Amino acid sequence: MSGSSTPLERDQQMLSIGKQCSDSTCGLVDFLPFKCQHCAQSYCAEHFRPTAHHCEQYDESKYNRVAPECPLCNEPVAIPPGEDPNVRMDRHFDTDCSVMTGKTRKAKSGPTCARGKCGKVLFAPIRCQKCNQQFCPEHRFPADHSCSSTASSSKPSTSKPSFANAKSQASAAGAQAMAAFKRSATAASAAKPSLPPSSTSNSKNPPNLPHLFSKTDRRAKQERESQRRAMQARASKGLLSAEEKTILAALEAERAQGVDGDKGCVMM
Repeated sequence: MSGSSTPLERDQQMLSIGKQCSDSTCGLVDFLPFKCQHCAQSYCAEHFRPTAHHCEQYDESKYNRVAPECPLCNEPVAIPPGEDPNVRMDRHFDTDCSVMTGKTRKAKSGPTCARGKCGKVLFAPIRCQKCNQQFCPEHRFPADHSCSSTASSSKPSTSKPSFANAKSQASAAGAQAMAAFKRSATAASAAKPSLPPSSTSNSKNPPNLPHLFSKTDRRAKQERESQRRAMQARASKGLLSAEEKTILAALEAERAQGVDGDKGCVMM
């Protein structure tokens, strides 16, 4: 076929896409070569580092600098390129070391964390959007640095009452229930019939007694029963206070006594 190419032409086309590694011991054709920033030569993934291909333009003293710390004051000592580290350290002992010279340390430059008892120097400060102060990453959240704006703006929500409001409402409801219970007990004691002293158990003609269940007594009984059912419903959800539990126990005992009394009553 006229459109087909020979293997040699295909290899040449593939070589034109990638580049050959510039390392003398490699020569690998890499389709995604790396370019050295010092000598501007192309290398494969194995030899692209300056130390791997022994780059002649790379100066380690310029790019791999380490500032040793002073063994006395623990301050880093910067060593300029081309200077002997021992000479620089001796000069630090004579002029800058706070232990040898007695000089106070220089104040730390830059902002510090606004969180109390932290004082970290902020190289990348984080500003709180609520109190507009700068903090370190450890104290960046409002809850971590006791944000003043959060404490001042925190008010009890109208939709969700706080625990104190719920407790006060429960106490008010318990006081109202106790007052209703006392009123019903007073009405029941006032409605009890009193027998005349001359009446005896063997009397054939019983005295004229008032109606045992007056309208006030029945109404008080209905109120107590409604109150008992409502408090039972709240007790099943765990919403009763200690005072309300006492009232509910009294209502249950009164109801049980009333049921026993109804069972013992026999119509002749």
